[in-house]
Amino acid sequence: MYEVDLKDVIKNYDLRTEEGFLFCLLDAISNALYCSIENSNIQITVKITRQYVANEIIKDDNNYIQSLKIEDNGTGFTDANFKNFTRQIYKTNHVGGKGLGRVAFLKIFNDVKIESIFKEKTKTFKRTFSFNTETINDNKSLIKTSNENKTTIIFENIKPEFQEYAQKNIDFYRNEILKHFYVFLYYLKSKNKQFEIKLIDNSGSETDRIINTEQLNKDIFYKEKFVIEDKTKLSGIDDTVDFELWHIKTKNINENKVFYVMDERSAGEINNIDLPPGVLEDKSGNNYYYNAYLKSPFLNRFLNESRTKLTLPKNKTNLDSITEEKIQEIVKTQINLFLKYELEILNQKKENRIIDLLNNNDNNKIANNKAYSYILTDKENKEKLLNTIKFNDAPQKILSKIKDLHEKIQTETVQKIDQTIQKIKNVKTDIDFKKLEDEIKSHIQQVNIGNIVNLSSYIMYRKYILSLFNEGLETCKKNKIQNEAFFHNLLLPKNSNNSTESNLWLIDDQFLYFEGVSDVAIENIKINENKIIRNLTTEEKKMLAEFNKKRLQNKIDLLFFPEEKKCIIIELKDPKVGLNENVFQMDRYVQLLANFMKPEFSIENFFTYLITDNFNKYDKPGNGYRKIYGIDGFVRNSADIKSYENDNTVANQYSEVIRYTDIYKRANKRNKIFFEKMNLK
Repeated sequence: MYEVDLKDVIKNYDLRTEEGFLFCLLDAISNALYCSIENSNIQITVKITRQYVANEIIKDDNNYIQSLKIEDNGTGFTDANFKNFTRQIYKTNHVGGKGLGRVAFLKIFNDVKIESIFKEKTKTFKRTFSFNTETINDNKSLIKTSNENKTTIIFENIKPEFQEYAQKNIDFYRNEILKHFYVFLYYLKSKNKQFEIKLIDNSGSETDRIINTEQLNKDIFYKEKFVIEDKTKLSGIDDTVDFELWHIKTKNINENKVFYVMDERSAGEINNIDLPPGVLEDKSGNNYYYNAYLKSPFLNRFLNESRTKLTLPKNKTNLDSITEEKIQEIVKTQINLFLKYELEILNQKKENRIIDLLNNNDNNKIANNKAYSYILTDKENKEKLLNTIKFNDAPQKILSKIKDLHEKIQTETVQKIDQTIQKIKNVKTDIDFKKLEDEIKSHIQQVNIGNIVNLSSYIMYRKYILSLFNEGLETCKKNKIQNEAFFHNLLLPKNSNNSTESNLWLIDDQFLYFEGVSDVAIENIKINENKIIRNLTTEEKKMLAEFNKKRLQNKIDLLFFPEEKKCIIIELKDPKVGLNENVFQMDRYVQLLANFMKPEFSIENFFTYLITDNFNKYDKPGNGYRKIYGIDGFVRNSADIKSYENDNTVANQYSEVIRYTDIYKRANKRNKIFFEKMNLK
């Protein structure tokens, strides 16, 4: 029987599902290593059996692991060790052990069996037992054979909730075992111990992987020490805390990682260390991966009991204490020094990648990213950029970081200009105007570069919109289906009220500075949250709704400039729609607004634009319209808007009937001027 309430311990044991199986495997190997540490030749075998569907022809090595069998040649389950197994939790007979292995075993597997052959004095014994949460059945017998020590632990019938996380291939588990025990294996090597950990997987044709002493002999290994000052004595040890950092260049592990180490085992990855994702190359042209391990007694007090989580202090404001950020920063500096040659080569590759991204035509369709290349021409700015970008950043993330740095550079430059101006204001002695002039020239040059970058990107954006606009026109020529919504949403998105985010510059750049509404009923139009239509009399309401016309419910697109008493109405029709009734419809909108707007929103000048492509010179409207020279359109420079009640003029109307095609030609010419001035291709 157990001398502890193992069932209660298991119930309260915090082990995340995704880490459970791997933790169980590593803990079992850890026990095997510690129990074999007195041997000169340590032998451990891990046999993996996967679950397959009945009559399955192809055995996939990603099928989940149903059972594990782990053998070692350690001291075995002597009476003393067996007693500890039934009694102790959090105390064991080796450094670093917590006695929680059996808890994890039973939390993950339904059945656990152990067979151990061991020696006590001059006799050899065999002990077999199985155990669950409540009972443990012990069977010890004397055997006559003089076989070497051998302990076998069998885990069977993995629980359903852990099956998903026991589906990795054999190379994954070999990699994890190496990363977790690398420091301990180096410890064994330093004690002249020979070791071999063999993994056997029954997936498909049986495969195996070996971890042994010979493989470590091929590593390049370097160890260094440093201290961190702790004025707050948070460590509880001393004013300074010792750390040891192991650098290992290896071909045994196929990724670059940095780990914390406790009790000669990995205790979690050190984050925020930007290591390259792939293989490295040294001065001699040798390929390898880089792994580093940080050791210190300071770390032990921040590791949880199951060795699954390390929680270091994170107080950034207390600069005098040892925090996770401070540790990470020092480790990062030491790694950069150790990998100086390799990182210089990789930074050049990183720079080349940045240049390729900035020059890639696919990335320059909307914005002129190439303009950001100026950052790479300045040594200090280039270094800032390379430090910001991580090796595995996606292209769009890199572009985003480049733009962020650009904005930061421009902000800092403006601050420097302000500081220079303050120097002039505050100076009480003779001023070195030549020096100040040079300062200002340098700052303004930087601002000019920034403005060019922003402006060129905007011009490229316009070019992209123009291409979309032209593509829409070409599609309309080939297709009989009407598509008013495409052009409407491209120029001024429906239900929008923000003209500055529209593309009305296609018609006229000044339209960007008006307060706008799109596809809104006349009676619901607002300026500054106030409806523009005044309170109507009963008679007016009756007449406006007469003949079921609901005149004030017509939806229109308006742009207001109330300070100048101007209003712009834009009628965007499908390119295939003719003039027909639409010219007169614009006039009716103007009359409704001019007669029913509140006095405080009174408009004196209306500018109306009817836009479609389905007309020619023989469709010229009457009422004072004339041809617009140079394009296929008509203009009416002035028309008086009369009151409904009398013949008094209440406003004036300017009108244009123009083609989408001509809008495109006009806008393209304007944009082309910018391209030529800024030497953009």
